[in-house]
Amino acid sequence: MVDAQPADLARARSALLDGGVGVVPTDTVYGLAAALDSPAGVDRLYELKGRPRDQPCQVLVYSPRVLEQVLASADEVVAAASSRLLPGPVTCIIDDTEGRFAAAAGGSPGSVGVRAPVVGPVLAGLDLPLVATSANHPGGAEPAKVPSVPEDLRVMVDFVLDAGALPGVASSVVDLRRAATDGVAQVLREGPGLMVIAAALAVEGITLDRESCGPAALE
Repeated sequence: MVDAQPADLARARSALLDGGVGVVPTDTVYGLAAALDSPAGVDRLYELKGRPRDQPCQVLVYSPRVLEQVLASADEVVAAASSRLLPGPVTCIIDDTEGRFAAAAGGSPGSVGVRAPVVGPVLAGLDLPLVATSANHPGGAEPAKVPSVPEDLRVMVDFVLDAGALPGVASSVVDLRRAATDGVAQVLREGPGLMVIAAALAVEGITLDRESCGPAALE
């Protein structure tokens, strides 16, 4: 299971609170992350990645308590569906009508991709919501190991949490914004566990639509 050493996590948390950017593990690939509440950190993340500011990132959470807080303002049906899928190798697109996560929205305010990977107890103690994107440059390969992260990023970030080799397949992206009104969730990007995702959503009476699957730009 993906996890970190307590001392490493403590240093990472301190750096994030100071506006730092780091390389972090998930249950799929390595990502670049900054604290959601740090405008300077989010600005630097976009700059390091070379990502246009109109492109969204995702909100990455490790802590079950923080995930609950993130989903607190979601529609009841959407929150229940998200809770069926997360933690897991899935990015759930939900409405953000209150603009709580505008820092991750890019040029698409009003919605957000929520990511909560399956991690061990140390990482699960990180009590900060993060803005995250994959630890590569636009169009680059998704890094499954820290040495696969571009060298310039590894040199420029403030910390690296190395959890060894990861699966290397980016998360499935599932749009839940129509779940409450139409009972449908749309696959925007196929990744791990689609059969499990479909079964989990069916419990909530939601159908998974894979017909219009296309590229997603959250990672």
